[in-house]
Amino acid sequence: MYRIFKKQVAILALLIAPLFLHTTSAKADSHEWSFSSNMGFMSDYIYRGVHQAGSSGYGGFDLEYGNFYIGTWFADLQEGGWNTNTHRGFEYDVYAGIGFDITDAMSAYVGYTIYRYTDKGANAFDDDYDEFNIGVSFAMTDDLSISLDYSNGENTATDQSETDYDIGTVTIDYLGAYFTYGDWGISEDDTGETDAEYMEIGYSRTVGDFDLGGYFVLSEKELATASDTQEDGDFSRFVFTMGTSF
Repeated sequence: MYRIFKKQVAILALLIAPLFLHTTSAKADSHEWSFSSNMGFMSDYIYRGVHQAGSSGYGGFDLEYGNFYIGTWFADLQEGGWNTNTHRGFEYDVYAGIGFDITDAMSAYVGYTIYRYTDKGANAFDDDYDEFNIGVSFAMTDDLSISLDYSNGENTATDQSETDYDIGTVTIDYLGAYFTYGDWGISEDDTGETDAEYMEIGYSRTVGDFDLGGYFVLSEKELATASDTQEDGDFSRFVFTMGTSF
């Protein structure tokens, strides 16, 4: 699987290298550090179609220097995810990469993300994830954009078994309203790899200093049972979010 990803990165690099070098050179004299942070609350924590926890607080920090970025993100987790509100530690993610403009209407990024959890042992919520990320965005008009994202990684489970995974998503955004289609298991070259799809439709807007949003997610059975072994069919959920950046 990693060979597939490296090949994709190599092809992308060959296609955009001249444009990227030009962009980097043009910004070389204007490089400076910038810092931002965020915090908020979500009625349910659902990520890539998988229910992670009940209502959850979150927050993060980001640093940028020219085309480079690095950041971290934290989320509160709940026991059982679906039916209880018992605290079960925290998730913390660290990510870094490089983003750049290819044309006035097209941008891309290449990065790496790790996902970790404070609770360990046999009863831990989850264990380590490490993944490569790549994506391209197209501004079709001032109001309409399309984004393609692909992630390829490895999960080390709580019993120390390792499973490769990958996921591709397509997102269409129009004036704050968006639709996302996600497909787990694009390459399907590893035993036990997740093979399922999900859809998400939502809307977000800024009101004063706050970002308010809501979305509806519909996931196939395999993604539902990943967080609730009692779930025996496709699941759907409405989620509401509120956050702020500073």
